Amino acid sequence: MEGRQISFDRCIPELVHAVRSVEPTADFSGLRVVRDMHGRLYLTVPDDWPQPALDTLREQLHRVLGPFSPGRNNGVARCSETLSGEALYREPSLVQWVGDTGVHLVERRAMGQDWVLQPDPGQTSHPPRFVFHSLKGGVGRSTALMLWGRELVRQGRTVLLVDLDLEAPGLGAHMLPEQNRPEYGVLDWLVEDLVGNTHPGLAADMVAESSLVDRPGLWLAPALGRTAAEHSESALAKLARAYLEGEDGSGFAVRLQKMLGALEAEVQPDVVLIDSRAGLHETVAAPLLHLDAEVFFFAVDVPATWEGYRYLFAHLAQLASVSGSGSNDAQWRTRFHMVQARSTMRMEDKYRFASSSYGVWVDTLYDAVSSDGMDGPDIAFTFDERDPEAPHWPFGILRSEHFEAFNPMEQLADVGEAAIREAFGELFEGLHSCLSLLEEEAG
Repeated sequence: MEGRQISFDRCIPELVHAVRSVEPTADFSGLRVVRDMHGRLYLTVPDDWPQPALDTLREQLHRVLGPFSPGRNNGVARCSETLSGEALYREPSLVQWVGDTGVHLVERRAMGQDWVLQPDPGQTSHPPRFVFHSLKGGVGRSTALMLWGRELVRQGRTVLLVDLDLEAPGLGAHMLPEQNRPEYGVLDWLVEDLVGNTHPGLAADMVAESSLVDRPGLWLAPALGRTAAEHSESALAKLARAYLEGEDGSGFAVRLQKMLGALEAEVQPDVVLIDSRAGLHETVAAPLLHLDAEVFFFAVDVPATWEGYRYLFAHLAQLASVSGSGSNDAQWRTRFHMVQARSTMRMEDKYRFASSSYGVWVDTLYDAVSSDGMDGPDIAFTFDERDPEAPHWPFGILRSEHFEAFNPMEQLADVGEAAIREAFGELFEGLHSCLSLLEEEAG
């Protein structure tokens, strides 16, 4: 092996260099790179590639990829020589850029295939959905979700909250006394669905009304129901299976869509609020991309936050690359919004947060604008740094001692409506504006 030691991150650039050295004019749109679950790379080329070029490229790739090569004779094949054949070119792929070369990458993962699937814009009709996500806990995400749900019910709407933070469930404990929790939770549905045991009455046994508001309409599907307390020894066994593919091959996102549809049919909500799992876990793709939802990313203005969101958005940018600048298929980006948690609400702090946020967005999800400022046939998805209508511009949540270690079932009355409005008012206004647009579009 020449030069630096090969590593996972260097594999695709080395592959591009090797291909260019053998076939300088190779059209990478006609190639596919398959990365297996262990990270090894397989290159598929068109059938008209000459045998001498294949033999030379096999040797070169085996040499430069080292442990990431599947073997001297297995690393390169013509399309017709592969098991998938032309079907490989119809599989979902990401575009990874090496300089000005776009490499179509087909990922083979043990789990997390939802990350490489384009969002489906043609989902069946459903009420407006909002997903709240953060990289870490302690940023007020669940509290904001719960209090906005309560606000919507006070305005006369029926609201369904769904706790998808299965590893750190909290909404059930915050909103329902133990004796009032439903028999089952989201985790139960996911494991029952694996074996086709989601009977018609299951959704009704997964929801209960919260008394945090003085009128009916605040429904919760908790992560865990009463059976979790009665059979606490089984919780981790269920969790180990919750994210698996169904026996029919359905991925986590498809199973989640099915569950949400059943819950919505049961509750008939006007709005659905979804508490996402925190972090960069493989399963986060489902709520962020595949539930046809508005997504609100909670962040505090520290380097670790922006580093994490850069990882997340840089991966998602590969989906936008597949769709192309301005493509309707990439319009899921318009449904992303930033939330500044634990804010002082001073304008200089908002500008500083927006600048950090803009730096991540402009490097990842915003389209590059040509040097002459012309967008071409598509309108570029990009904004100015201080544009308050831009997705990188934050809705703020005031840092307040009232909501530190907040137990709503015991402390809500003491905190009072004025403190809730002071801390969450700006976010609620942004959420209401977003909801109003969705309701207008739905007619």
